[in-house]
Amino acid sequence: MTWTGAPLCGLLGLAVLAGCGPAGGAKGRVDTAKIVDSIKTDEVHWNADYRAGDAAKIVAHYAPHAMLMMPGAAPAQGPDAIGAVVGKMMAAPGFALSFASDKVDVAASGDLAVTRGHYKLTTNDAKTGAPSDETGVYVTVYKPRPDGTWKATWDIIAPGPAGQ
Repeated sequence: MTWTGAPLCGLLGLAVLAGCGPAGGAKGRVDTAKIVDSIKTDEVHWNADYRAGDAAKIVAHYAPHAMLMMPGAAPAQGPDAIGAVVGKMMAAPGFALSFASDKVDVAASGDLAVTRGHYKLTTNDAKTGAPSDETGVYVTVYKPRPDGTWKATWDIIAPGPAGQ
């Protein structure tokens, strides 16, 4: 092999090796926009499940080890504890809940996503029976499941102004 052939073989070898790594091919690229769309679509279904009063479907939006943290309550971890909290909330007279993300961030690695948003909770006032609204903000951390779906792992809720 001549001197001019050695650099060419070296470059060819580097090109082959570069194609083997995750960043070298389409498999290594994460479509973060697709993940954002998936999470936003899930939030639409999650809201519909609250409107339908379906506690089992609401709990299914959480990962098996998830934690729900609400003011004035101990953190609820796992499907049974989260289901109990959701059931108690939905049993309140006049209960209605809606929420929407203001921002969805996805890690470039595609292994973590975080939403920040606002909510409105309506229940009937215990004394007057009139509807009473609470607004607030939330942060939800999502991780992908082996089946490719994204599930909430931490859901943190804070009452207050629903600013953006």
